[in-house]
Amino acid sequence: MTTRREQTYDRRLKELIEKAGKLEKREIERALNLLESVQKDIAAQVATTEWQAQHLPQLKAAIENSIESFSQQQLAAQQDALLNSWNLGIDMVDGPLSSAGIQFFAPEIARETLEILQGYSADLVGGLGKDFTKKVNNEITMGLLGGKTPFEVMQAIGTELEGKNVVGSIARRAETITRTEMGRVQSASRQARMNGVVNGVTEPDMRWKKKWIWSGKPKGRITHMALDGVVVDLDEDFAGGWPHPHAPGMPAAETINCG
Repeated sequence: MTTRREQTYDRRLKELIEKAGKLEKREIERALNLLESVQKDIAAQVATTEWQAQHLPQLKAAIENSIESFSQQQLAAQQDALLNSWNLGIDMVDGPLSSAGIQFFAPEIARETLEILQGYSADLVGGLGKDFTKKVNNEITMGLLGGKTPFEVMQAIGTELEGKNVVGSIARRAETITRTEMGRVQSASRQARMNGVVNGVTEPDMRWKKKWIWSGKPKGRITHMALDGVVVDLDEDFAGGWPHPHAPGMPAAETINCG
């Protein structure tokens, strides 16, 4: 590409990367707001149920219903977020090329990969809800047996979305799941679209390469920061044997919370 085309391409790509960041931030805030609402429901149930062993089944049932509602709402919202991430990954290929005036044709990407990743994400959300229920019920049961007051039990469960308490740990996991799975889906669709575009471009002298772009977030992985700006041939792996971020087979330590 000419310098002007490169500048146009990079400018549009930057806009789409910023859009992805805003989408991720919005979804994380939505998940945490939903979790905060559930925490308030649990606190209300604990405060309004008679604090006696015979009322434990009633209290647990009410809490389980609240957490199940959280799981269902989180699952529905995350499925939509993953679809948006999928489409954004495609836009990250098409948009910059179109802005730079490069003519190309790419067939529609099969949705099987998206459906697999959505199913995997659904399992993570389901597991999160089950762990949440188990931990809350355990704190309540142990609190009753140990003679703790409802206030002391709620301190252990958590009154805010941070700290070393049950709600805090669930909040961190919800954020991690949201960020990681949105990034994974976006990367998968982007890579699939790239492969399709290469075979449909109308400029025969085009040489295809790819560049690793570090997200710039605080406390980034040293391995990823070291790759920032590195350019390789499209069919070549980056250092570490990684074809692209979130690539299948990459260690969890290299993909969890990756920006």
